[in-house]
Amino acid sequence: MKKNTFIATLLITLCTSLSIGNTALASETTAQDKVIAESTQKLAQLKETKQQLSQRKNDTTRKLADLKTKSNAVVDQSEKNDSLDPLTKLIEQSKTNTSKNSGLKILRPMDQKKERLNNLKQQQLSLSKETETLTNQQNDLTQQENQLSEKIELAKRQKEEQSKQQDTRSAVVAAAKNQLGKPYVYGAAGPDAFDCSGLVQMAFASIGHPVGRTTVNQENAGTVISVAEAKAGDLVFWGSHGSTYHVGISTGDGAYIHAPVPGDVVQIATVASYTPDFALRVL
Repeated sequence: MKKNTFIATLLITLCTSLSIGNTALASETTAQDKVIAESTQKLAQLKETKQQLSQRKNDTTRKLADLKTKSNAVVDQSEKNDSLDPLTKLIEQSKTNTSKNSGLKILRPMDQKKERLNNLKQQQLSLSKETETLTNQQNDLTQQENQLSEKIELAKRQKEEQSKQQDTRSAVVAAAKNQLGKPYVYGAAGPDAFDCSGLVQMAFASIGHPVGRTTVNQENAGTVISVAEAKAGDLVFWGSHGSTYHVGISTGDGAYIHAPVPGDVVQIATVASYTPDFALRVL
């Protein structure tokens, strides 16, 4: 009973952990590492508990088989007694009458066998119920194992995708940085001069991701976010949505790369020195 209580408590704890773990996963790689580590630990606990249940079920099954063997032996003996000749039965009946007359309660061998058979059947019923309970618990654990395995695989895929995304973002920023010092020329998109949107077009073209040529085209190339949320590779805009007049590429550290105005060059500036109005998540 204590073992059953322990197993049930552990199952409830693990179910609760699974329920909590079904919330949306964080987007950062470190968060994915945490999910993978915690889920792997829970999975190991589940496997250990499942092994304990399996051992208990095997023991119970062996006991059940032993009881069935004993029950069959009692039944076989009873059937042999039923086939006794009339004289032997008469002697058995005489023994019973004698016992009654003496006031002693002595069970006949046949009655003893029936009582033992009933006891064996009750034990079998109890073990059968325990086996069913253990089977249900094993099934619950298997389901939780599958859920945790899927959660781990999802976290690994997200981590891999984030890594690829980070590499892509870094490539965009690197492409823009390679143009530092080149002059601003209105309408130019490289390779020797750029305007603001021409620099953005070139940087994203380097990774095979078209974003359009003008700032108005480019502000529709992704999802609007706040400037504070901007990461490396995001775009930052000046002007209201639909009528923007300037764009730069965020470096993710409170700065951005842009081609500012005629007579100036491609350079890095800070959000504090020239604050954008909104940002855009492209990748």
